[in-house]
Amino acid sequence: MNNMNNITVYLGSSGQCRPVFKQIAAQSGQLIAQRNNTLIYGGMDAGLMGIIANNALKNRASVTGVIPKGLKDSERIHQYLSKTILVESLWERKLEMFQQMNAAIVLAGGFGTADEMLEVLYWAHLGSHTKPVIVVNTDGYYDDFIAFIKKQPDFDFASNLLITVDTPEQAFQCLDEWSSSTPSLQNDASDFTNFEERILEDTLEPFIIEEASIKDVYILSTALSLKQLQKHKRPIGLLNTNGQYDLFLKWIARAQKEAFITKNCTKLFSVASTMDELTEKLKLQPEIRIDLHRDKWKSNENITHE
Repeated sequence: MNNMNNITVYLGSSGQCRPVFKQIAAQSGQLIAQRNNTLIYGGMDAGLMGIIANNALKNRASVTGVIPKGLKDSERIHQYLSKTILVESLWERKLEMFQQMNAAIVLAGGFGTADEMLEVLYWAHLGSHTKPVIVVNTDGYYDDFIAFIKKQPDFDFASNLLITVDTPEQAFQCLDEWSSSTPSLQNDASDFTNFEERILEDTLEPFIIEEASIKDVYILSTALSLKQLQKHKRPIGLLNTNGQYDLFLKWIARAQKEAFITKNCTKLFSVASTMDELTEKLKLQPEIRIDLHRDKWKSNENITHE
């Protein structure tokens, strides 16, 4: 059995999703504690993020939260973590969570969770790491997402690292059985490509995704994640030639239905099948402000996991 003690969990901050997703987050936190693993996550007390942290903590697990300094006042930072790491940017948060982990588990989430998972898969495509990524596909939540990325030309090496399961118990069983023919790689930050600076350029020029690949949908997810946090105001366009992004758009519709993506978040980008049509849509794309406290983080039920 490989040494899989430090587990980074990517998951949503929505407090308004169905109880089944909250139960899965709670079980995951409990299992991490039972296994004497360390939980590494995004450091919030909202939604599934708060639930997994609280359940790990109350069962005496060590929990590390990673928070960008510029967001610590606006985000609901968890006050009782074993360790809190402050970083400068959202990308440094993701890099820190990645470097701390032996493996990643992905639970249900929205644009931010998609960004995190796709970034790790893209880095695998580049040959930068050999860490497994276990997706807990609760109630088929990620069916369309997984079907989309498996069709992409740059899924190659990542296919050896991506595992899809139905339950948290199966996820940890996979980690216990994990083996890789490729030795673990030791890299520094310069080995991990990111696109945050490109997206956050001081311009209002539209940000357009024209091709379908893990790389491009990772860039799209990063741009959407940053825009919902009001980090930029650039119009975002998705060129869906020949339906190349249909499956990913189906997943976005599912994520919105399950309250991991708000209705306003689906207005952050425009989709068209031709560049001419997309150009016209981008001219009319409204400026959207997302109230995450009201529309996403606030719970729709009185459940505590303290």
